[in-house]
Order: sequence, then structure tokens, then C-alpha cells
Amino acid sequence: MGHRPEPLPPRRVLVTGGATNIGRAITECFLRDGARVAVGQLEAGPAEELVKTYGNRVIALRFDQGCAEDCRRLIEEAAGQLGGLDVLVNNAAITGPGAGRAFLELDADFIDQMLNVNLKGVIHLSVAAGRVMRDQEAGGVIVNISSTTAFRTLQGVSLYSATKAALVNLAQAMAKELGEFGIRVVAIAPGDIWTDTYEKVRQERLASGGHENLVGQPVLGQGRPEDVGEIVAFVASPRARYITGTTVRVDGGLLA
Repeated sequence: MGHRPEPLPPRRVLVTGGATNIGRAITECFLRDGARVAVGQLEAGPAEELVKTYGNRVIALRFDQGCAEDCRRLIEEAAGQLGGLDVLVNNAAITGPGAGRAFLELDADFIDQMLNVNLKGVIHLSVAAGRVMRDQEAGGVIVNISSTTAFRTLQGVSLYSATKAALVNLAQAMAKELGEFGIRVVAIAPGDIWTDTYEKVRQERLASGGHENLVGQPVLGQGRPEDVGEIVAFVASPRARYITGTTVRVDGGLLA
């Protein structure tokens, strides 16, 4: 009985929200490893900066994750321009100051926006990408960027935390269904990672009399976006070929 050929390193990658903060670190880790990366952003500016730096190894695509048709179109355009799709990283989300609201202050518009972007958009993207990966018969990897708030929420971000918890469960369910097509699904849960968005939330919390640290004291201190990027690049690579349906916490020991 012959051996199955070893899977190739990912060459065709789509990272939603891949031009800023954690998303940019993910993009740059894939670029370092030789991939071409399509970056889906709501606004074109940040992605165009990546194009100036990396040339035609980066494809800048605009889309609105809250729109189902935009999600399907993004997958079609990315796969078309890349010549297929090996990896989808569901990174884009409403986060930072825009994600926080007291539970009793939630209204219909806010609830719909959060669910449409942070959960339904991920589902629409994953269905479309999964179909591409199945039909190209080369398998693939889908990575959901969750959060440690999926396991230990914070005051004032109940709905955000719920959407991130849903991505953990979704990774498990997708892995069970898509494994037969050679598609792995992994969730990543970043913890206390410094980003521009994090700093805005921190300053708002301090201005309102809150504590300096938003989520506690990780054993290893505060992390950096590249700490997440390295793990995403690893789980999407052949080195992680036996990892699926699980969540990797990148939290410096926060939840230990």
C-alpha cells in the first residue's frame, strides 16, 4: 500500500482583516514562509500598504463581513486570483471599543451587527471556502480567531464573548464534517495581546476609573501580535497535519 504524498506548505492564503494588528502579523508570517496572501479588509488603505511592501505576493480585496454576498464574493475572488485556496483565516471581527456594551444596553441593531460580522460572516466565509477546498481535492485549513473571553468573559463584552465562544464550537463541528475532504479546522484563542485596538480600550478603561490591565496578569506578561501569527502559520502547515477540531490558547498562561 502506497503512502499518501506529504501535503505541500500553504501557498494560497486568505486572511480577513489581514492588514492590521493581529491580522497583519498573521499575514506577514505566511509571507515569510513563502505564501501568497489575499487580504480582505473593509477599507482598502491598510491592505494597499502591504501591497507596496510585498508587491504581487499580496492581493488587496475589499469586503464587508456583515454582508453574506460580500463573503461569498471574497472567497471567489481570492481563489480566482490565487489559483485556489489552501488556507482561510477568519480573523476579521468587531472588536475593541466597538465590541463593548453593557448587557442591559444591548439593542436590536447592535446585536444584529455583532452577530452578522463576528459569527454569521465567519460561517458564510467558511462554507464558501470549504466548497472550494473540497472541489480542488487538495484539502485545506480553516482557522477561526476566537478569544480567551470565550472561556473567561469580561464585564461589558457579553455579546462579543458569546460570538467568540461560538467560533470555538464551530471549529469542532466543522472539523467533524470536513475531515473527510482533507480539510482541517482549528480555533486560536489569543489572550492579552497588545494592539492599537487594545490600547484604545485600555485608555478608555483608565479614563473611566478602571484597572490598568483589562484581562488579568498572564504568567508570561503581555503578548505581541506575532505570537499569534506564528501559531496560526504553524497550525496551517503540514507540521500540524494531525491537529483539527481543537482550540489553541495563545494567552501566556492567563487561563492556567
